[in-house]
Amino acid sequence: MRYRVIVLCCVALTAVGCFKSVTKDTNLVIKTLVEEKSGAGTALATDTYAYAYYTGTDKWMVASYEDAVAKIVTDSLGVERKTLPDVESVPFNRTDDSNYYISLPLNQSPALVVLVAPSIRMYATTFKYLNVDNLYETYITLLLHPWKKAPYTEGSAQKGGVWTIVPPAPEQTESDNTATETVE
Repeated sequence: MRYRVIVLCCVALTAVGCFKSVTKDTNLVIKTLVEEKSGAGTALATDTYAYAYYTGTDKWMVASYEDAVAKIVTDSLGVERKTLPDVESVPFNRTDDSNYYISLPLNQSPALVVLVAPSIRMYATTFKYLNVDNLYETYITLLLHPWKKAPYTEGSAQKGGVWTIVPPAPEQTESDNTATETVE
């Protein structure tokens, strides 16, 4: 009799475990560091923000720093533009940790994630594919190198995705915005 009760309890617990919900949603938590000069130490970037578009394909891009700041993405053919992100980041503070993070809740795949660092006029993009069950939080540390002059990549496909990072955009001056006159 005693063994029957134990067997019934085991069967009941197994059956309950079969009905738990499975989700692919994740909270993408990003910590951004900046290395001002080659070989120098890193500092925490505290002014970053991120947003995401559920694009359905990986054929989308950010055309410029100005578009990144304006939250505009363009399809690879340059025909269609999106201007209202599906999700935007919020500050995220871990307990017992003084570091500053941003959090981006994702629930569709692929998501074009755009991170903007206004203080150094840089942005980074990645396509995030949600292919792991019940991974409620995904932590990523992104290292920005403002001293680099050409776009570069950071990360790996196995460790949360490959980021394409665009070097600092030149600051526009007033002379860039005014037309020059010629005197004859």
